[in-house]
Amino acid sequence: MQPKVIDVEQLKKQVRRLAAGRVLSGDSASVGLDLARTDGFQACIKAGYGELSVAPEPITRDRLLWVLDGYGEIYDAGGKMTTISQGESAVLAGGTSYRLHFPHLTLYLSVEAENKE
Repeated sequence: MQPKVIDVEQLKKQVRRLAAGRVLSGDSASVGLDLARTDGFQACIKAGYGELSVAPEPITRDRLLWVLDGYGEIYDAGGKMTTISQGESAVLAGGTSYRLHFPHLTLYLSVEAENKE
């Protein structure tokens, strides 16, 4: 059986539409579409805009963020900021606190390890 080919540009358009209503009203947005679950990981394409939390919040599992369009800022618990832009990625370690900020509507791929319980 041939693997299903997914049109990434079409997925990006769908995620942008999901976020558009929130962004146009000035609210923060964090929306996504699940892509796959395999070998202990889940992947989704997401759109983010604005401050996604007021303070750094702990994440339970390791997560890879890969920016498809736009850029984002990642703040750790100590206030250190890392900027990632189109084509760049960052690994967020599970058990650590982060705050995400997207100054402009940003599309990114999120790959997260699933619980092994």
